[in-house]
Amino acid sequence: MKDQLRLLRDCITNYIPAVVFQGDDSCAPEILEAAMDIYRKHGCSEEFLYDWQQLINEVKAYQTECPDRVKLPKLSATEKELVREDMIKNALRR
Repeated sequence: MKDQLRLLRDCITNYIPAVVFQGDDSCAPEILEAAMDIYRKHGCSEEFLYDWQQLINEVKAYQTECPDRVKLPKLSATEKELVREDMIKNALRR
């Protein structure tokens, strides 16, 4: 499987938008499976799809082994406030 940390660092270093799904996110397996269907539909290679399936399997194994850690993600109070401010600012632009 690809080095996930290296990929994230490359994105940060090169200012490339990135999305991170943690293994304890209860929605992660479903999101990753939906992404796999989309990648397959758009013609990704079998090697890519195999690697992606390995990631899905790893997340599912983690969630099975650590069910007490699995939860629906939430924003912190500070993050909520920043998002609220952004929502208000963007609503005013319309």
